[in-house]
Amino acid sequence: MQSIRGFTLFELIVVVIIIAIISVMAVPAFANILLKQNLNKSTRDLVIVLEKARSKAALERRSVTVNLNSSSADTDSALNWTASGKAALVSTTTSIVFRSDGMVQDPTTTTAPLNSDLTLVLCDQAQAQAQYSKRIILSRIGVVQQLDLVTGNCNAS
Repeated sequence: MQSIRGFTLFELIVVVIIIAIISVMAVPAFANILLKQNLNKSTRDLVIVLEKARSKAALERRSVTVNLNSSSADTDSALNWTASGKAALVSTTTSIVFRSDGMVQDPTTTTAPLNSDLTLVLCDQAQAQAQYSKRIILSRIGVVQQLDLVTGNCNAS
């Protein structure tokens, strides 16, 4: 007579416990990866919208506005952007206007270009709990520069 071979209940319980321990250790790391990827996506989307607005303003020879934190539909003269997921924009600037010459218009006047570069800060989540942030520098002449991921405090300065 052949003996039946298989797993004992004890062996099955040990394997389930080992899998549970590994899972508990992996979940926090996975959550951080998701926050970083969402921040990267939101930053990349904002850079794309800014570059699109600049080129559209130059090609069509008219001002194009980028409305930040707006989910409205795009129009001929306005593009809209909003952060995805938990990412948040930390900025007092609500819109950016690209002039027909490619320059960025000063938000306090209707005709003058910016006097200095404009910095936009995106955080991985609400500012108080933020662990990571990314900065986007918009030069006076409309060049968009994305800076590396920063760990720690998330503020607009």
